Amino acid sequence: MNEKTAWEVNRVILGLLMLVAGLLKLFVVKPAGVTGMLTGLGFPAPLFFAWVLLLSEIIFGIAILAKYKLEWTTWPPVIILVIAAFTASWANWTTLILHIVAASNYWLLGVHSMNKK
Repeated sequence: MNEKTAWEVNRVILGLLMLVAGLLKLFVVKPAGVTGMLTGLGFPAPLFFAWVLLLSEIIFGIAILAKYKLEWTTWPPVIILVIAAFTASWANWTTLILHIVAASNYWLLGVHSMNKK
């Protein structure tokens, strides 16, 4: 396998990671469930941020899959994952570390796309 193939597989997996998480929040957990989770975490305006989270995951997942301006579209997932790591995942070290690893992978993808230009 060559480097280009590895980057493409990584990009597709990262795009699907965000897209599937957003779709699960929309159709399985439902916006009310996400709002309840954010309320429990003490977020201000939980209904607003639930929709921001849900739509961001779907939109940026699609954008990453489409290779649309990766130098910019990889930042919202980084922010989402870091916030999730230090709020929702704080009590579980394994989940916290996995969120940080995924965030760093989005960051790396964004930096890589900038360096290719």
